Amino acid sequence: MVERVIVAVDGGPASRAALEWALERAATVPLHLELTTVVELGWSPVDGPADDFQPAYERALAEAAGVVQRTDPRLKTTSIVRRGAPVDELVRASADADRLVVGTNKTGLLVGAVHGTLPLRLAAHAKCAVTVVPTGWTPGGDSVVVGVEDDDTVDAPLAVAAAEAETRSLPLVLVHAWSIPATLGVDFGAAVPFDALIEAHEEILVRALARVRATHPALTASTVLMQGAAAPALVDAASSAAVLVVGSHGRGAIAGLILGSVSHDVLLNMPCPVTVVPRSAHGVADESARGSR
Repeated sequence: MVERVIVAVDGGPASRAALEWALERAATVPLHLELTTVVELGWSPVDGPADDFQPAYERALAEAAGVVQRTDPRLKTTSIVRRGAPVDELVRASADADRLVVGTNKTGLLVGAVHGTLPLRLAAHAKCAVTVVPTGWTPGGDSVVVGVEDDDTVDAPLAVAAAEAETRSLPLVLVHAWSIPATLGVDFGAAVPFDALIEAHEEILVRALARVRATHPALTASTVLMQGAAAPALVDAASSAAVLVVGSHGRGAIAGLILGSVSHDVLLNMPCPVTVVPRSAHGVADESARGSR
């Protein structure tokens, strides 16, 4: 199957990092690449004549298309200029994509019209997986790391991470972090049941690993249980990873306000490219099927 990938373009360093990530992916995954830039209505550059605004977007898009043509001339690519609020337009576009790729910095030709706090908001609202690539990213990494939680958001990121690891021929590392609930001391007094807590959290990883092995039996996979806050644990575990996969907790109309503290904190302290997977991502089943072939 051909993966539909959208790369948001604004002409800056983050935009280039996002494009380079997508091009590296195209070397191993059949994909149709859409380069898109969003003309934010009502916004114009602080410096320079207003009539230079539209050409600036078009130049950024043309430059990105040129990079693709020089790097992989056989890659099927389309270029689209969208008009409206960047978050709204990119979320709308994500409904027809398998993956949306954006950079992280608020710099570049269009002064961060696409790449600023936008990744946080897209990760909460997008209908597909969102991969956020830090400026300065270079190919490499020795594993794919996935955050495992103890709720119903675990299946989607597990499917994406396992497929990613198999595609990249890298081991998959399942990471789960635990801490003592604030009320536990009140409930149990001084006798906090540490052994029972650890056993319960180990069982979360055992079940997740069993899901992976059922769908990707040839994949090398291991588990890591860490005590402490989840976001620092994931950032530490992914310090040399090719990609870190986490789930999103977006909920309805206020999803942008509650992406989830783990995903939010990871995106603010990125050790590598991070893929945020919504629980209902429409490309997840295809990712799992692709990885199991």
